[in-house]
Amino acid sequence: MPRAIVTNELAETLRNIRLQNKIQSKLLAKHINKSPAFISKLESGNIQTIDTKELYSILQFISGENDSTELAERIYNSLKIKCTSKEIDEQLWFVNYDTVECLIPIPETLVDYINELLTRLNITRSYLHSRINANEALSQEENDDESIEYNHWYHKKNAEDNAQSIKIKLSEKKINDILDKKIDISPYVFIFCILFYTLKIEKHGNRADISDDENRELYKETTELLNSHKFLSISEKNNIIMEKETQEEVQELLSSFDNTNREIISDIISGFRFASDHNIKTTNKYLEMFSDNMHWDIGFMLRLISLNFKIMEKTSFNNKKALLNEIEKLISEYANLSDQCNIEEY
Repeated sequence: MPRAIVTNELAETLRNIRLQNKIQSKLLAKHINKSPAFISKLESGNIQTIDTKELYSILQFISGENDSTELAERIYNSLKIKCTSKEIDEQLWFVNYDTVECLIPIPETLVDYINELLTRLNITRSYLHSRINANEALSQEENDDESIEYNHWYHKKNAEDNAQSIKIKLSEKKINDILDKKIDISPYVFIFCILFYTLKIEKHGNRADISDDENRELYKETTELLNSHKFLSISEKNNIIMEKETQEEVQELLSSFDNTNREIISDIISGFRFASDHNIKTTNKYLEMFSDNMHWDIGFMLRLISLNFKIMEKTSFNNKKALLNEIEKLISEYANLSDQCNIEEY
């Protein structure tokens, strides 16, 4: 498993998110089967590298986020308090999470565009697959270097500008599933590569070696096309949002998934505000418990609140109260069950 370099920014981000969510370091240590001293060293920047799987587990635990894109948004917002966009882009641990780990909904229009381009250019998927996995932008030394992990960004050796590279390994089945719309979510980098090499074949044919200027132009065109179809990494989304002047421009930029998500969250917050205006003391008490439950198991809580309570519109107040009492009894009963009875998928 690849390892992430623990930069000062990463150490500070971990500490900030943990403190913001009032997660005790000893609970985090128990979660990853490490000592509290390890957490202290990690947050102080005294540990050089960390297994990426362990890092993502830590980030999910201290943030209470199971959704990878929402977690990436939260990390990005934590970073941009002290870092510029360029400085964030230099944090390889975040670049990997943002472009390799996060699963982004794939717009159907984007898949249609790529399929139409492949058909028009008479490019077979097998040929596209071979070009992607050839990693033509890498040197022969990098391609032969077995120590370089696939699908993981790294700093190029002896590069004066601290340039980043990635060695891609993408199965032909994965490409087919994406282009046949059997998969509707994907890491940013996979879709980027599929489109990038399709455009490269269109413009340069079988020529693998192209100049740096030609490569930069292809990179720019690929990014702009992905942006136009609203397939955005967190960094790219925030970079573009920074350039927009009005809320209408931001909404136009975001995908339907993003805008729907914003509308739902805004509606939920409005409901909380209404309850707070009515009785802020009781609402605070309930919301604090709700927040604790979300940090305990956000997947379980989202499934719970998605149950259709609205069908009880004609139920009396006394019956609703009785239902709540029954639910509290059930929680107590299940709390006493052994770990073997815990449900892991909802």
